[in-house]
Amino acid sequence: MDIRSLHFDHLITFQVRDKKENWLEGIKILEDFPLNHEVYQNGPIFFSYEEEKDNEGLFTYYLPINDAVEFEEGITDFEYIHQFSIKKALLMRQAQEEADFSTAIQKIKSYAATENISVENSFICVLLNVYGEYLIDLYIPLKEWSEVK
Repeated sequence: MDIRSLHFDHLITFQVRDKKENWLEGIKILEDFPLNHEVYQNGPIFFSYEEEKDNEGLFTYYLPINDAVEFEEGITDFEYIHQFSIKKALLMRQAQEEADFSTAIQKIKSYAATENISVENSFICVLLNVYGEYLIDLYIPLKEWSEVK
């Protein structure tokens, strides 16, 4: 477990409420997006999740791109943000080796409790595509240090 920051400039984003186990659906949408809109991906797709109730919550998906973009009229599902930044978060590298997200998240939260570190009730999952397989880095922001601009 490490304490790290996470920072990206120029992102396309969209949000959806869904069950935690349906996290992959938004990834599929973003993987197709650059092919249709002449922007270039320059970083890994990632998402944040904030649980609301009954294993359902708000997903926010992010696609780092090469420059600022303006959307044509009628495109309302996607938004451009200038910057995503988390100053400090607990990081579990290769979280895909755990049984599931819940297990990985609980492991990070247990570590935080043991080390007396206060963490947010959300997580960020960075998906690194390596030879057609996803490696997952799981971040849980430390309280007072998370910020999206």
